[in-house]
Amino acid sequence: MKADPFQVGDVLKDPKRFIVPIYQRTYAWTQERQLEKLFDSIEAKARERLAGASPTYPHYMGAVLLSPRGKFTFGSIPVFDIVDGQQRLMTYQIFVAALRDTARSLPDPALNDQLSPFLLNTDTRLMKEPKLERLKLQATQYDRGLFHDIVELDRDALRKRYPGAFFKNGKIRDSDAALPLRAWWYFRDEAEAFVREDGEAERSNRLRALSEALLEDFRVIVITMDETDDAQVIFETLNSGGELLAAMDLVRNDVFHRAIRREEDVEALMEKRWSVFEDAFWKQEATQGRIKKPRIDFFLAHTLTAEIGKEVLLTELYAHHKSFVRERRFVSVDAELDVLVGYATTYRALVAAAGSGALADLASQLNVFDVSTAYPLVFVIAASEADESEKADLYRLISSYVIRRALCGLTVKAYNTTFVRVVGHLRANGVSRITFASAFADSPGETVRFPTDDELRTAIATRAQYEIIPTLRLRYILGELEKASRDAYDEVLGLREDLTIEHVLPNEWAEHWPLPGGTKAPPDRLVAADDPRHGPIRRREVLKNTLGNLTPLTPSGNPRLGNRPFTAKDDVVGISKREALPTSLLEMNHEIAAHGEWDEETIIARAGILATRAIALWPSSY
Repeated sequence: MKADPFQVGDVLKDPKRFIVPIYQRTYAWTQERQLEKLFDSIEAKARERLAGASPTYPHYMGAVLLSPRGKFTFGSIPVFDIVDGQQRLMTYQIFVAALRDTARSLPDPALNDQLSPFLLNTDTRLMKEPKLERLKLQATQYDRGLFHDIVELDRDALRKRYPGAFFKNGKIRDSDAALPLRAWWYFRDEAEAFVREDGEAERSNRLRALSEALLEDFRVIVITMDETDDAQVIFETLNSGGELLAAMDLVRNDVFHRAIRREEDVEALMEKRWSVFEDAFWKQEATQGRIKKPRIDFFLAHTLTAEIGKEVLLTELYAHHKSFVRERRFVSVDAELDVLVGYATTYRALVAAAGSGALADLASQLNVFDVSTAYPLVFVIAASEADESEKADLYRLISSYVIRRALCGLTVKAYNTTFVRVVGHLRANGVSRITFASAFADSPGETVRFPTDDELRTAIATRAQYEIIPTLRLRYILGELEKASRDAYDEVLGLREDLTIEHVLPNEWAEHWPLPGGTKAPPDRLVAADDPRHGPIRRREVLKNTLGNLTPLTPSGNPRLGNRPFTAKDDVVGISKREALPTSLLEMNHEIAAHGEWDEETIIARAGILATRAIALWPSSY
């Protein structure tokens, strides 16, 4: 292995071809994270040159790891696989292409000619397939066509070729344009702005300074491997910090290096297996707790947890994967990838939380309650041979577990270890309602147990839920109870997403809601401990925030009802709550309006009705 510093121009100038292997990630550099910093650095060097100052220190841009593809053959163009550093090399090529297009608009054709050899191999005598070997860099297959156009076409031709990437005024649509095109457009705009700062006579000099800054003042460490070097070991060492690479990038390189060593068909593996993960969905950032990572890393963690039945740390994903592959001893890389691909559809369904059915219902709830730690358990159930009705029942039990613990005020801190333990139990004993229940039968502790029907009924009747359960989650619970209150003849099936939570007995009840017996509480509801109103006030203050006193309402209806009395009062202007609630489309509000009065006993009675519905909706595991 040889490692030497080279000017960017030296790396690009001679006839050679750089191949981005099929398994490498697609182009990922963005304007905000990398391109602006790069251009600012190049511009600073260019200004030094224009000022007549000798460039100070060279600017080092990291390493490029190259693996020669076969031995050198006289009369042909040397070919190198880019094991690491393809993002840098491709960015340099995109930058040179933007500079060359800028040169086309200047009255100095020499610059165009001088920049072309850094993009193109021109000696056709060295080429067996000139169309293929003409470009110095061959991007991965997903970027290849666009990158070819970036090198070969000018600005107007690119607009015509990719009309969906541009507004009608010709400006690029950042949300629709692919990253290589966005990079080229950014560099092209910045280069033109830079060269036009002075008069027309200086434009060629300014563009030349920009070109020289990149090609002469920027350096990379080029590491060229020998035949005996292990490309994956070197790759892992260079990326051990992991700031720019997702763990799955390391996994991908490891997978395909092993496939090459086993002489498996890497093209087929990419097309039939790994291509599933090349869609933008997997690259989007997701959050779990305080950790932010690309979705694909979370997916890998859930997959490994589902497979091994043990907790997998996000900080040690790659090491866990290597250990998993080593211990499982797959007969082929194809079989190994079959495991990953097998869970991809379930993961996407959980994230999307769309459609209908038991899995979609569970996905919606897990998203609202932020319980992605249950995903490995869902993976195991979805991949099992259990019939669909059994799977649906198990999904409902996961939902029940989360909802019941929320309503009973039990901690969520042990969810990760609890779900991992259940994964291991199901993998060892089979996937069924019986094995799921048995996983909780011997775990009566507060941090793990599955609340019973009696415990749920008591919690709904007596436990304050408002402002204890976060609003979004409480609204979800009330929404599901609203659906359960309807019969088959209800025409309104869905629920509005902007529903609010209304207290029937209002938060500020003292003015219009006398205590039992007709006595009134003071506005602040504070009385001495020996005051006969003390006990009733305390009871009412608790009951007002229990589920029996809460109902969903549209945003416009909530402030309209406010602190109004339940039935009409002579001293109150406007309609009462009982008169207003029937105008709602929600069945729960019609049920409330059917009561002649609304007091503590009514709240407790309604809590009993809601508890019966909740027990049916979210059944016990026992």
